Amino acid sequence: MNFLNKLNEKEKRIIDIVLNSNNEFKNKIYLVGGVVRDLLMGKKIKDIDFLIEGSAIDFAKNSNLKIKSIHEPFNTVKVEILGEEIDIASTRIETYDYMGSLPNVIETGVKIEDDLKRRDFTINSIGYNLHSNKIIDPYFGQEDIKKGVLKILHEKSFLDDPTRILRGLDFKYRFNFEFDENTTSLIKNCLKTFNNEHLSIDRIYLTLNKIFSYSYSNKILADILNYEIYKIWQNKTDLKTSDIVELDQAKEIFNVFEQNKLYILALESIFYIKAPFKNDFEIYEFFKNFNNVQLALYYFKTKDESALKYLKIKNIKPEINGHDLKKLGFSQGRFIGIILKDILKEKILNPNAFISKQDEIDFVLKNYSPD
Repeated sequence: MNFLNKLNEKEKRIIDIVLNSNNEFKNKIYLVGGVVRDLLMGKKIKDIDFLIEGSAIDFAKNSNLKIKSIHEPFNTVKVEILGEEIDIASTRIETYDYMGSLPNVIETGVKIEDDLKRRDFTINSIGYNLHSNKIIDPYFGQEDIKKGVLKILHEKSFLDDPTRILRGLDFKYRFNFEFDENTTSLIKNCLKTFNNEHLSIDRIYLTLNKIFSYSYSNKILADILNYEIYKIWQNKTDLKTSDIVELDQAKEIFNVFEQNKLYILALESIFYIKAPFKNDFEIYEFFKNFNNVQLALYYFKTKDESALKYLKIKNIKPEINGHDLKKLGFSQGRFIGIILKDILKEKILNPNAFISKQDEIDFVLKNYSPD
């Protein structure tokens, strides 16, 4: 099978440029992981990331590629090709000192088969040699793709990196796959025995931000709640599976584009008290610095319809501005801010108070004296 036939012309050119950029690495340049998986499944690929059986840094430095950045500890490099940022990694072996800690790279430049051992699921442990056009599939990932099965590579995989459970949920709903029986058992064992003392919380939130950004993310959230997967990084949550519909409704009402942030905050046990408001201006003052995510979360938690009221008044603004006030003889500074705030308050509390900009000017001249 020649994957190059499945790529668009630009993708083919990028691969040709990499293949012809350094003859010393002939027969040692691979595609691996998601790009191979997606090509096997006939899906559009997101990125072309290259794997070098050797040193990716040496490969890039001894080629004519434009280097954007180098990461020495992992022997990886980012280059620019045809206006695209491309990652080139070295094959490597990793170990974990503690459950959930970041991995230690103990060797780079190893055989590709050794690199494939460190990956998460069999469907992502498939390599493709760009020189010989041959697939390297020691863990039978192609077979699991055909079966629609998510299968972990080794018994300690989730204990080493519990974010693999979260990524597995993504694959489950993205591809309509299911965990095999052993993998399901290992997930349950991880949830019972995992010690998060050395957990990389940044890695958790990086993964959550990614998997909560899709159209099917509410299904992932439901699994996280149903199977208490959140216990990997936090002890409890007030969120229930039955709340997800209302959470999504709040997302729509408040036009939330950052669904990932809303879901993450909803999982956290943040306590909200319904604020007591005397009038609409107090509502405006309370919510004016809230972003859409915070508004949606407040409404979801409190069911306070004041947040809905804010949506109706948040765009009310004085037509008059500081420049106009200076023309009327008012000095620039705090006093101008007070006047503009008073006009805004009047407009919110008495919607028919001002018909035109001149009405606002008349209000200022009636109630304030220039310097």
